Amino acid sequence: MRKIILWCVAVVIVIALPAIASADTITFQAPSTGAYQGAGGSSQFNLDHYYAYTWRMGGVDLTGKSITSATLTFRNIRNWDTNPNMLFVHLLDTARNAGASSFQDAPFNSTLVVDINDDFAGARFRSNPLVALGTANTLLTSQSFSTTATNFVYTFTADQLQILSAYFLNGGDVAFGFDPDCHFWNDGIVFSFTTAPSAVPEPATLALLGTGLAGLYYSRKRRRQQVRGID
Repeated sequence: MRKIILWCVAVVIVIALPAIASADTITFQAPSTGAYQGAGGSSQFNLDHYYAYTWRMGGVDLTGKSITSATLTFRNIRNWDTNPNMLFVHLLDTARNAGASSFQDAPFNSTLVVDINDDFAGARFRSNPLVALGTANTLLTSQSFSTTATNFVYTFTADQLQILSAYFLNGGDVAFGFDPDCHFWNDGIVFSFTTAPSAVPEPATLALLGTGLAGLYYSRKRRRQQVRGID
């Protein structure tokens, strides 16, 4: 009995060890859609005021894992002039097309300053040809930029990490919706997230369970000694 209980204690404590090594970071680089246009770099995802965009990615298996952190990075993003501007960024559970897609959402003679509308919100989202009706949609952020290049890193909140996991589990892919209202040069967009095994007992729980099993063994040994008349 002693050997069995001590073996169980060792197994319970060792269970958590592989989980530490199995955490992983997955990174997606957005495809180049307008390299070297304007002040954009070779990896530029062209964010033109007259268009709205989706970027879909998949092939992620989250079985037995949870997402612990995620970031969306716009490298050296800047507005092309000093007019008022806004970049709307949405997380979608899918998009109609793989990779990068776009549609013209404003006439070429429209006024950039006054035409600031989000094509991934409200009635405009329901008529957006880049997504199907019923597509799940979460606004991540809306951000304006100056003409000075900056690395803008958006960090997902705890609630958004849960949504991201749910979107991946619903079909194995997710997408971003970008609606630039003004024209933003950049050197590429990168999406990165970290996963870890889900439902792994915490060290305190493991220690408590191990102590309990050891205590059970010595308690039984003590009772057996008392029955035999051994003090």
